[in-house]
Amino acid sequence: MASRQSLGCLAIAVLAMCTWMGCKGGSGAAAALDKRCEQLAKACGDKDNHVAKIVEECKQAAKQQVEKGCADKTTAIYDCYEKELCGGTDKVWALDDLRVLADRHKKCVAERTAGGDCTATK
Repeated sequence: MASRQSLGCLAIAVLAMCTWMGCKGGSGAAAALDKRCEQLAKACGDKDNHVAKIVEECKQAAKQQVEKGCADKTTAIYDCYEKELCGGTDKVWALDDLRVLADRHKKCVAERTAGGDCTATK
């Protein structure tokens, strides 16, 4: 039977691990990024089928970003895309179209660089 002291140490270790995993991403970050994907798709998508495609692609990409601990960087990229690229007449058919527009208009460079650095180091 474990002593009270070792149980206390175990509890602290579990709490530390949960805190670390929560900071890395976790289901809260995934859910928030999924919602962000839906918002981005509605703002930037051309037609309903394009919105659905963007949401699907975005959620797939978001899952990978959360696993790498880069959800905050990805959210910043999507915020920039929506603010800088989707407010006008440009509407897109797929998530990658936003990258193409960002390159063309030289927008969201800092956000994309930070996101790329995050995924490259993890």
